[in-house]
Amino acid sequence: MDAILSYLVERWPAFIIIVITAVVVWLLSRWYHRFEKVEDTIKELPCSKHDDLYHRIVETEEAVKELPRLRYDINEIKQELVAIRTYLTVKDTDVENVFSKKHSPRELNEAGEKLYADIKGKEFLDKNKDILIQGIDNKAPKTALDVEESALEVIVSLIDNDMFIGMKNWVYNSSPRKVILDGVEKDYSISMNDVCFVLSLPLRNMYLDLYPELREIEI
Repeated sequence: MDAILSYLVERWPAFIIIVITAVVVWLLSRWYHRFEKVEDTIKELPCSKHDDLYHRIVETEEAVKELPRLRYDINEIKQELVAIRTYLTVKDTDVENVFSKKHSPRELNEAGEKLYADIKGKEFLDKNKDILIQGIDNKAPKTALDVEESALEVIVSLIDNDMFIGMKNWVYNSSPRKVILDGVEKDYSISMNDVCFVLSLPLRNMYLDLYPELREIEI
């Protein structure tokens, strides 16, 4: 029993994603089936009732628009999933230690610079600069640390966008490489988590170049 509990504690972020996704799918499924039942009921009504029912549906839709927004709507759930996915990208792997070094602020190390070059990271960021910068703007960062965290969150949130198709193909075909972890050389297979992290630090710098005042905020 203790072994099971320990496993669950270690893997809790992954279980949260599974649970939240299951809840969202279940809710959407319930709404869909309720809609189907209403649709079937309407079809069975006499034609004379259709017009009256249509107006009642329109009135209901307008009333719904006036209701306060639900606290946990689909967009907020998606944002929570992105936050969890971002956490897993850095905290649940060795990516930070493998590809960067703490250098006031954290910067790519030799392995990170090599991966950044291999995936043509600068070309990718320049090509998609507008959407990436806008994504950070939308998060309204107030400090350089906010920018660093937001940069990774934005990249992770866009990982299913077509802009990443080339990256995914590269990762799929890439071979394990040698990296230094805890002073020991190891074989390391590149994942999209690694790609997102390596892209996030240059993106952070790109944003701070546009807003240098964020670097100068003091305690």
